[in-house]
Amino acid sequence: MIPGATGTMTLNPADLAATQLDVSLPVSAISTTNATLDGELKSADWFDAAKFPTIRFVARKVTPTGERSARIDGDLTMHGVTKPVSLDATFGGAGANPMSKAFTVGFGATGTLKRSDFGVSKYVPFVSDEVRLKITVAFEKKA
Repeated sequence: MIPGATGTMTLNPADLAATQLDVSLPVSAISTTNATLDGELKSADWFDAAKFPTIRFVARKVTPTGERSARIDGDLTMHGVTKPVSLDATFGGAGANPMSKAFTVGFGATGTLKRSDFGVSKYVPFVSDEVRLKITVAFEKKA
């Protein structure tokens, strides 16, 4: 898990293809259930949080695939390498956040990547090279 994501999304439900999305994740926030593993994943052997402090995804194209779903093609930059990645996104819902009262839109997304494509190859093939992404995100409308 990587909490603390920041980013922006410009969304027009009537024109999903015009959606703009730019999200960054702080590598230093990597969190598992094991502090020793967290430290190793943040080290130079893996994600190298000191040298590459963020993982960034910028959408290039959003293609509706259903009434509540879309394919998001974009560029993922991780460990100093930028590669194309596709995500299958599903609209979760929208409405006033009960705590902040801000209008909020929620999505889930899935995808896969090969970590070695981004230079994160420690223990491949003994530890899987394929990484399945599962993303849950909420965007609050700015006033």
